[in-house]
Amino acid sequence: MRDWLQRRIRDPLVAELRLGATPESLAQATATGAAIGVLPFLGLTSLVALAVGRAQKLNPIALQVANYLVTPAQIALIIPFVRLGEYLTGAPAMPLNPMEIISAFMDNPWAFLKEFGVAGLHGLLGWTLTVPALAWLGNRALRPLFQRLTSYDRRPF
Repeated sequence: MRDWLQRRIRDPLVAELRLGATPESLAQATATGAAIGVLPFLGLTSLVALAVGRAQKLNPIALQVANYLVTPAQIALIIPFVRLGEYLTGAPAMPLNPMEIISAFMDNPWAFLKEFGVAGLHGLLGWTLTVPALAWLGNRALRPLFQRLTSYDRRPF
């Protein structure tokens, strides 16, 4: 597991630092990628990360590494984000069974949007009220880590 983490996470980020990325820019890209990665919409985070990364000129490697790394958290947070949005809007709790949701989407995507679209908006509301502040804190917390990685390995490629 340690070898996998080094090859898939640390090594690409160290390579970006060697190529001239700053610890601050990697921290911002990583925090943004993680924030986008937990959006409560499966299958859209890579496209959103690409668009945001291009618009904000963020490091694409750090952005996508973080985006993919938080996929398990994304899945785990979908229902809590929806429930928070329902609570804040006073909406009744919609029954959310993952197997029924997948089946409904596969059967008829348009009917799925009609049935679960409001739940998606509730999830987006829950995400909007929690994740941006956490991303800001993550950005601040990651800067010292990337500063340490800058001096981690000065050997050339």
